[in-house]
Amino acid sequence: MTGPSNLPSLVKRWIAFNAVGAVGIAVQMSALFILTSYMKLDYLPATGLAVETAIVHNFFWHERWTWADRTKRYDGGVLRRLLYFQLTNGIVSLTGNLVFMRFFVEKLELNLLPANALAIALCSILNFIAGDRFVFRNVVCIKKGESNMYSKHSHIRTQLLLLLTVSFPFIAVSAKAANLSTETAKAWDAYVKMTEQRIKAEQSSEKKFLAFDFQDPPIAVRDRTVLFSGEILIKKIAPVRNIPVPDGMIHHWRGSIFIPAVSLDFVLDRVENPHTEDIKQEDVLAYNVLERKPGQLKIYLKLQRKKIVTAIYNTEHRVRYQRLGNGRAVSSSVATRIVEVERLPNNKEREKPEGSGRGFLWRMNSYWRYQQVEGGVIAECESLTLSRSIPFPLEYVVRPLINSVARESMARTLESLRVRMVQAYKLNHHNLES
Repeated sequence: MTGPSNLPSLVKRWIAFNAVGAVGIAVQMSALFILTSYMKLDYLPATGLAVETAIVHNFFWHERWTWADRTKRYDGGVLRRLLYFQLTNGIVSLTGNLVFMRFFVEKLELNLLPANALAIALCSILNFIAGDRFVFRNVVCIKKGESNMYSKHSHIRTQLLLLLTVSFPFIAVSAKAANLSTETAKAWDAYVKMTEQRIKAEQSSEKKFLAFDFQDPPIAVRDRTVLFSGEILIKKIAPVRNIPVPDGMIHHWRGSIFIPAVSLDFVLDRVENPHTEDIKQEDVLAYNVLERKPGQLKIYLKLQRKKIVTAIYNTEHRVRYQRLGNGRAVSSSVATRIVEVERLPNNKEREKPEGSGRGFLWRMNSYWRYQQVEGGVIAECESLTLSRSIPFPLEYVVRPLINSVARESMARTLESLRVRMVQAYKLNHHNLES
């Protein structure tokens, strides 16, 4: 703990830290302006690159000025200190700036540069504490004349970790654009074919019908009990390992819900002839029926995906419905067109070529099953989507966000279905009684 006698030196160091930081702010904001205005990068990857530029700048001056009284007494450790600086100040700055920037720009609707300045200010105190207590501590350095206490393997690991940390912003920039390759599309088609074959076999079973019925009997009984209690069942399906997906990721989820006090005929009639309120969801910005045939629809949806970054898509879907009898019915929705929409000034939009864009959504299929049970209807949905792959260093950070988005989207879809059906059923019966 710092005593009173050390306070003046701490104050001097704090002043030096902020002086370097002030110049670093100018470096970061200049880099952000150049990257967004002249290089036309999206503001989030541009923020990552601008932050990394400021990190390297700040480390150079902290090494030679702010904590020079510590670093000048030691021979080595510069790479190690740069690694630690990346892992503390770097991660705080990168993560903090990206999170704060999204909040300030998208939620509070601040202008880009004031939002960036505020994000920097919120991270500065934590960065100083991390630098003083961890990065530039005397114990992490090697005194002149002493033998190196770190092994050769430790030195190699340090360099590898350093390479990974400084590569993060460049990996973020790679998220700016990605094209769907023929190999990725073929892998998707193979996965869809295998999934549809399995679904068809399950639907033809006489004793079982819903996907969770094909689990171990005790688990199936438990899940059905959970559904009847009003909870939503959501499960992530592990991708099949014998179908590699080069440069892509398949996201496979299943969700089930119990809709009380409704009939299967009513649910199907409502699904096949959707009203405007049936389409209203947070993810759906616009809707239109393009074509109507017996047992099928062609619909247009403007979809929004929002988590860390926002992406908007114009999509078209071929939806088919089939009544199987014995209180069972199925439907499927296959996206026949998905194009990312780029927002332009003056509320204008421009579609990117199909298969291009940032690669957050390339393909999208869903398969529904409906079963009449005592007291209502169980609706079950299997969702398949295809997106670009995640670079290895970012996978463990980004994948939980992707899973969170998928889980939340499935929960919203199912809960919205239940609320709409129950309300419409009550209104319909009220009108009939009147």
